[in-house]
Amino acid sequence: MIHKTILVLVLLAIVGSLLAACGASRPEPTAVTVQLSWLHTVEFAGFYAAVAQGYYAEENLDVTLLPGAYDVLPWVEVSEGRADFGIAGGDSLLIARSTGFPVRAIGVIFRINPVVFMTLADSGITRPEDMVGRRVGIISPALDNTNDIQLRAMLQRVGVEESSLEFVLIEDYSYGSLTSGAMDVYSGFVQNEPVQAQMDGVDVNLIFPSDYGVLFYANVIFTRDDMVAERADVVERFMRATLRGYRYAVEHPDEVSALALQYDNTLDLAFQQASMQAEIPLIDTGDVPIGWMDDEVWESTQTVLLQQGLLTAPVDLATFYTNQFVEAAQQ
Repeated sequence: MIHKTILVLVLLAIVGSLLAACGASRPEPTAVTVQLSWLHTVEFAGFYAAVAQGYYAEENLDVTLLPGAYDVLPWVEVSEGRADFGIAGGDSLLIARSTGFPVRAIGVIFRINPVVFMTLADSGITRPEDMVGRRVGIISPALDNTNDIQLRAMLQRVGVEESSLEFVLIEDYSYGSLTSGAMDVYSGFVQNEPVQAQMDGVDVNLIFPSDYGVLFYANVIFTRDDMVAERADVVERFMRATLRGYRYAVEHPDEVSALALQYDNTLDLAFQQASMQAEIPLIDTGDVPIGWMDDEVWESTQTVLLQQGLLTAPVDLATFYTNQFVEAAQQ
């Protein structure tokens, strides 16, 4: 009886030691905060998928996704430590870097920029040259919003003088700006207003700046210099899970569209699904891994910003962005 008791105690001690060892080998999850560039929508589907599929959990990360707003500047939130990662337009990040914010681009969601200029199908406006003498919608009176910057660059590319257009400030952020007669050309995003127009049976023409050699990145994933230097393991784990999430999103568009409603139940599912379909070719271009950034695009963006006086001097692109974490995520 004594021997049996000793044996039981020994077994319990072994089991306890094993459980303790397992617990010790799995540290507490690393808390990570992501500042999104805008309100919750399907454009952040890869993040939602990474949460739902357990990819962040597999990397021992506890991720919080913060929605953006008009008065939230992601590069400020990340630089000041209120977030570890952020999402922002490539042009905004370059300008932020040039003014002293220690931001580093580590991947991109939209390899092809979603900015598009819409006109009604019967307007006869199908190219930038057709905008001459027409009322063209702008977002910022200073023409320093990414849509306006790309509009100016596109006009310059085809030799159209800005003075030959009538700029009109957009007030109704929908294709209603066109159908109301407020303007002839509306500045929007291919996954938003054109999708709604198609769903409503309104035929429109689409003019893409990228078709005229204006190359900008949208929804760039970035962090701080010190994160890359001192917490590269966290950055690598985060990017590996996030890019897995975007690969899953591209392969399961309807499923991940529904996930967006878990973050904002006022969203319309049919619109989110249609929007996701429009995003897929912008995210997965098929020539490189999802998230990869090209020198040509960053150089193009910087050239435009310098030409328009939004940068006073070139940024050292070699220290501004890196593909190392996208590359590591493929292994």
